[in-house]
Amino acid sequence: MTVSRRQLIQGLGGLPLMAAAMTSTPGSGAPVAPSARHAGTVSLPDKSNFAFAGTHLNAAYTHPVGIRTRDATQEYIRSRMVEADRNWPARNSRDEAVALFARLINAQPGEIAVVPSTLEGENLVAASLGLGPRAGVVTDPFHYDASLVMYGELHKGGMPLTVIVPRANQIDHSDLEAAITQETRLVAVSLVSSDTGYTHDLKTVCDIAHRKGALVYADIIQAAGAMPIDVKASGVDFCCAGTYKWLMGEFGVALLYVRADRLSQLRRVQVGWRQIKAYTKHFLPFDPPGPVIGDWQLGTDTASVFEVSTTNWSALATLAGSLNYINDIGVEAIARHREPLLRRLQEELPKHGFAQLTPPAFQGSYVVFSYEGAGERFRKPLSEAGIYVTLTRNKIRVSPSVYNDMSDVERLLEVLRRA
Repeated sequence: MTVSRRQLIQGLGGLPLMAAAMTSTPGSGAPVAPSARHAGTVSLPDKSNFAFAGTHLNAAYTHPVGIRTRDATQEYIRSRMVEADRNWPARNSRDEAVALFARLINAQPGEIAVVPSTLEGENLVAASLGLGPRAGVVTDPFHYDASLVMYGELHKGGMPLTVIVPRANQIDHSDLEAAITQETRLVAVSLVSSDTGYTHDLKTVCDIAHRKGALVYADIIQAAGAMPIDVKASGVDFCCAGTYKWLMGEFGVALLYVRADRLSQLRRVQVGWRQIKAYTKHFLPFDPPGPVIGDWQLGTDTASVFEVSTTNWSALATLAGSLNYINDIGVEAIARHREPLLRRLQEELPKHGFAQLTPPAFQGSYVVFSYEGAGERFRKPLSEAGIYVTLTRNKIRVSPSVYNDMSDVERLLEVLRRA
């Protein structure tokens, strides 16, 4: 029995249908994401789309789900209840979400794979590149801590590893260039550091790495949806983002970008039904003769290399809703709205003993300050005031989003001044 791709879609739940995810601009014939034509139709701050209590200045930790996003999720759940064919993954929001994300970072949908998390995406890239004794990594301490541990464990097995020491809370590009050797296979960075808010000049990082024969992976979870990203302009080879932060989605889904011309340099490290384009059986009555294991054909695009099996369809429906909302605002408008809020914090907090960890010239999606004993001193006053930030023992991170205005920032400043 020969099973075609169409039969895989119908019988195994198969690959989502792109046609259902896209519409066309009249007269162009080119597919575009449904709401990409309406950027700027939502004015900021948009408090009406969110229902949380208190003052939320913690989007970099977990972004609240908006009402429009909730509606997209509820519609998916409703259809799962009443539509029998929703019990198979042939109908889902995978392709719509992927197309919207691809547009957000200036990629092609075929360059995107759905993976469970940002760190799983980075692990997959590391494994696919065959990192080891003659294929090392250059990174910096601004990168995600679990990523540093991953590369540290590979280093224990003989992989060359260089961690660049920052200067004045930033990375000197001459240090990066000097760190890349003939043994360097990958430069791995977080575009925006979770620890300090330092934002890499990704194009410069890629230019240096490529000139010296290395590839670049960027963790963009603290950037995608919060600030403009152009993977083509930067030249980045791989990047990944979970969806529960600035993409305003849910846990359990991340989107991995792989430059199309880099796929040939990667090896497949997992295999599953999402990768199978055709399969022929040879053991059932009337099957053609052949090996009992069967014959098969695997796909070669990014999804066919990195997607393995059934993903979180409801989280993808949620993501489609949130990305449509983000597109209706426009990422540039989101960044413009946030900038004066961050500048106000950078101007005011140093007057009260807070030391800036975020270099003002490297402004990303939030600001971070060090303050000895911050957790002990500020946790209770902030909690009593209903203000949510990321607060650790000696550090505070403030990350406003589309629902915040200057009054929210002033409320925070007042509590910090008085505590």
